[in-house]
Amino acid sequence: MTELIKAIQAGEIDKIKACFNQNPDLNAQDEQGNTALITAINLGQKQIVQLLLETGANVNSPDNDGWTPLMEASASGNLEIVQLLLDSGAEINAKTNFDLTVLMAAAGSGHKPIVELLLNRGADLTAKDQNSWTALIWAASEKHTEVVEFIKQFRNQD
Repeated sequence: MTELIKAIQAGEIDKIKACFNQNPDLNAQDEQGNTALITAINLGQKQIVQLLLETGANVNSPDNDGWTPLMEASASGNLEIVQLLLDSGAEINAKTNFDLTVLMAAAGSGHKPIVELLLNRGADLTAKDQNSWTALIWAASEKHTEVVEFIKQFRNQD
């Protein structure tokens, strides 16, 4: 585990900034494949996420399974971090090694405000994972009826 990731896990801004002075690889992965940015997202640390992005962390750098920072934030339900990542150029239609998308992650986790944001920002509603599941199927399989109804309503607008 990198010193930067340790400082992020401790939530110590001063140590994080001190790590920046050592010119670390901001996209280095820990043993589980998590980058500093993904670690900060998993901890819900918006201030640290913003600091990492301003310092040059790759907004699209995935973990070992292809999960991007935006997927992590969408699955965890952190709307503010999702907005920050999108505004920083995160790829809205990126896919994991199993073809799971950001929209599927949000829908399968039941995060309607994030699903709504993603769809309004151009997420592909028709994308399918390796099992041919769409975001709608993910939401339905997890019994997120409010998300299912929203996706159906959005789909039928055309």
